[in-house]
Amino acid sequence: MPSAESPLPPGEKRIRILVVDDSGDYLRYLGAFLETLSNVDVIAKGRRGRDAVTLAHEWMPDLVLMDVRMPEMTGLEAAAQLTRELPDIVVILTSAFESDGIWRASQQSGAFAFVMKEHLTHDFPRLLELAASEKGWNNPTKNCA
Repeated sequence: MPSAESPLPPGEKRIRILVVDDSGDYLRYLGAFLETLSNVDVIAKGRRGRDAVTLAHEWMPDLVLMDVRMPEMTGLEAAAQLTRELPDIVVILTSAFESDGIWRASQQSGAFAFVMKEHLTHDFPRLLELAASEKGWNNPTKNCA
């Protein structure tokens, strides 16, 4: 059976993504959006910050895309733990709420980037390019998958 995925250029790797958001509706929306990108695979989904930490250790994604505000453990707390325990993983934090405090806290957490949810579909492809460049994911001597 032919694959529905578009082929990638030689040397380009698929980026393995863990998505974490406490909103089931937004998680489904985000999954549908990410399926439209040819160079990503959503390998796991979670609903809480603790899920992010557990699933990241289990699945070892290249990138964690995570909401800031979640029950039990916030995305900021999870990002700080992930960047400390798994420094090769890129964490991108999202929020529907904008404030200087959230932006600064995301920087302090060690996250690679912070993006407003309303801008995610526009900004995410460029953030992937920046992360791929920084991490060498598309460099044939390094392997992200």
